Parts: sequence; C-alpha cells; structure tokens
Amino acid sequence: MKLSAFHKSQGDEVHLNDTLKQYDYVYASVLFDHNKNNGRFATANECGGPQYPDVNLPPHIERIKPDYDLYKKNDFSIGYTFRPCYRRCEFCLTKTFKQPDKRHHSIWEFHDKRFKKICLMNNNTFMDPFWKDTFEEIWKENLILKEHGLDIRLLDAEKAEAIKKTKFDGRYHFAWDRMKDEQLILRGLQFAKEYDIKARFYVLAGYNTTWKEDLYRCQILINYDHVPYIMPYTDNPTVKAMKNFINSPGNWWNYKDDITKGWDDFIKGQTKSKKKEKAKSDADEQQAGLF
Repeated sequence: MKLSAFHKSQGDEVHLNDTLKQYDYVYASVLFDHNKNNGRFATANECGGPQYPDVNLPPHIERIKPDYDLYKKNDFSIGYTFRPCYRRCEFCLTKTFKQPDKRHHSIWEFHDKRFKKICLMNNNTFMDPFWKDTFEEIWKENLILKEHGLDIRLLDAEKAEAIKKTKFDGRYHFAWDRMKDEQLILRGLQFAKEYDIKARFYVLAGYNTTWKEDLYRCQILINYDHVPYIMPYTDNPTVKAMKNFINSPGNWWNYKDDITKGWDDFIKGQTKSKKKEKAKSDADEQQAGLF
C-alpha cells in the first residue's frame, strides 16, 4: 500500500492483482516458501515480503502513509509502531528479517482518521520501551485494536490493565510455543486471571514437543479459562488429529477437567469411524461385483 501511495503521488495509475492487463512495472509480495516458484511471480519486476528478507522499502517510501483505497473493502488502518522481536525463536520467520528500524513510531505515521479500527503488525508490541505511548494514542482516539498476538511472557499488572482498558476487535490473542517458557507463561496467566483477561492461545505443536506436552499445555490454558488453538508445525498425523480435536471446542468441552481422556475418546471415535467406513466400502465393492 505504501508503494501504491508513492506511485500515485508520481502520477502513476496503480492496480491490484489484475493479471489480465499489461503493466509497465509489477511488484509481488511473497509470504510463503512454496509460493516462490509460482509462475505468477515470474513476470514481476520486483519481489519482496518474508521470502525476500534482504528486500526493504527505501526510507522515502517507508515514511509514506499507506494507500488504503487500494483495498476497497478495507475498514482499518494498518502498520507498525515497533518492528523488532528479540526472541529469535528457532521456528519463527521473524528472526530472518533484516530489521534496521528499531525505533518506536506513532500511529499517526499510518493511521487514517476515517477508520475507527487500527491493526498493529508489530512482532512484539510489549518489547517496545514506549508501548504505553501506542496504547495512549489508541485510547485518545477511541480506536478498536486488531492485534495478531501479544507476548504473555511480558505481561505484568500495568500491561494487563492497559489491555483491559483497550477495545479489541474480537478475542485477545497470546501464544504458548515452547515448554521451556512454562514458568513465564504461568506468571503471565496469573496476571491475566487477576484482570479477567480470557484469550485464545496459539499452541505450537509438532516442533520439539510430544503430544503429551501439547495436551498438557492445552489443559493448563483451559484451567485458566482460555481457549487453546493448535498451530501445527508438521503434517504428522497425530498433530493433525490434535488440531481437529482442540480447534473445535465442542470436542473437549465436556472434558475440560481431563483433556487427556477427551483426547483418548476422540481417537477411539475416529478409529471406529474409519473401521465403519472401510466396512461400508468393502460391502459396496462386494455388491458391485455381483452385477
């Protein structure tokens, strides 16, 4: 959107994803590795995004407000007040990005007054020494905040109070990715409990944890009245089954006090279902053989 704003300021005509026309210059943003070889990007003059960590906008374009008219149905401002995350988690793409900009930024560098919602793309808002300034700007304008996740490990009384004071678009979001963070997570959960913050928790599964550790984390979160949401790292069948089990709360709601029993019953039910399907398939094949 910043590239669009820049080109429009130069008198250029800008279009989004219209592959039926010929253009003088084409930009492509590539989010996932499997998209890099997509034929659609072969004609792009420049590619950027997470799969091109060395590519950044020039400073004079980075400072431009986004062109929100590029997305006709967009109803919120979007941008960063703080880019870095210093965790450098081994499974996370963020550590591969070049982040020369480590400054705090005002929401007014990207916020458009016509919107009552604002989306922060920060990788870790609470790592910003001036995070409170961001919240105060949001409160002053009475904005609704869209956030893709806050760091529960950094939660304290002041941050919990700020969260409760803020209007959020939907649920609060946190994550519990690593077992080694358990004590920090439990500390954050206690603050969340004291301030009646109930959230959806992303739970990384299939990276370096066992299924028992995955269920353990889910059980802890449920005990604190949060809703776990499995984020699979692999296509492992057990991880995929756990995703199906956990991500539909109706599967475990009656097992909140013993999620492991719910998991066992879920797997037994799946096994029975597969046997029934196979028996039906065999019967259909036998019947077809009679004609």
